[in-house]
Amino acid sequence: MKAPALQDIRCCFEGIIPAVVATCAADGTPNVAYISQVFYADERHVALSFQFFNKTRQNILANPRATALLLDPGTAQFYRLHIRYLRTETDGPLFEGMRAQLAGIASHSGMQDVFRLLGSDVYEVERIEVLEGEPLPPRPPRTGLLGAVRRAGERLARCASLDEALNAVLASLNDFLGIRHAMVLMLDAGAQRLYTVASCGYATSGVGSEIRVGQGVIGVAARERTPVRIGHMTSAALYTQAMRSSLDASAPDFPAVAEIPYPGLAQPHSQLAVPIQNGGRILGVLFVESTQELQFSYEDEDALVAIAGHLGAVIEQMQAANDAADAGRPRRPTPRVRRPPKRPWWCAISRPTTASSWATPT
Repeated sequence: MKAPALQDIRCCFEGIIPAVVATCAADGTPNVAYISQVFYADERHVALSFQFFNKTRQNILANPRATALLLDPGTAQFYRLHIRYLRTETDGPLFEGMRAQLAGIASHSGMQDVFRLLGSDVYEVERIEVLEGEPLPPRPPRTGLLGAVRRAGERLARCASLDEALNAVLASLNDFLGIRHAMVLMLDAGAQRLYTVASCGYATSGVGSEIRVGQGVIGVAARERTPVRIGHMTSAALYTQAMRSSLDASAPDFPAVAEIPYPGLAQPHSQLAVPIQNGGRILGVLFVESTQELQFSYEDEDALVAIAGHLGAVIEQMQAANDAADAGRPRRPTPRVRRPPKRPWWCAISRPTTASSWATPT
């Protein structure tokens, strides 16, 4: 069997099944450990999270070669990566993306101060070995995502108000991507909070609800300015709960933290938060979730990043038009009185209250 390319097995990097990493000390003593996720970096490299100075870390610094056993969750096919340690990154896109995902998981169980990423250990993949077995047939490839992004962009291009733009995005997610539960949150930079301005698929709209920057998947995506995608919330929660139980047993004085309730769905199994940005500024977050596991792939992430970028450009354009209209109005002399702090311009919009209030753009 021909060895696959790394990009051909990207489904193995979703974190559904923990990977098994084998290393060897300088004296030849082997060590095998489970790791929550191996991250796909590019066509030739993967990254492992460096959180603790454990035996795996010690071995790698002494002997840079290791193996990682991965499982395709769809076909149950095992792959063994033969990898060689290159470097540890402590900043940059790879590090920030890994840190954001880790923080998004940890913040739901109050473990954000424990699950801190110290670095991203980058490895070159020297060889991919396909292990013998009887895998299940692969699922047919997904198609139509590029067309969905195009149609969403065309809808946004016809919008003349923020209300229309928000409705266009939510309707496009539903119509073209099959995403039933979504919300758009705008950032109040002064208060460092995100406010829900539109939603769909929920029993109540949640419009007006707020989330702190850095809180949960949504807040972390805003703080780190990078997408955060979690495809298996159950295993992520179990992993953090297990770590917390271990800490509670070894450190009884570790402060108890109440879990932050998820926004939207009571028991989501997949979540994806994408920052809305334009011109280097963070404007808000586009958030989607599902009761199904593995609902959002890296391809869905790419599609939502493109749609969120288009929405960010539309928001900035409308804000500029709003500012220009204000500047053109004649000013009247006003008495000097103490005024409350100016609220963000989007606070004045007439927000949709339920999904049924959509007027789907044509």
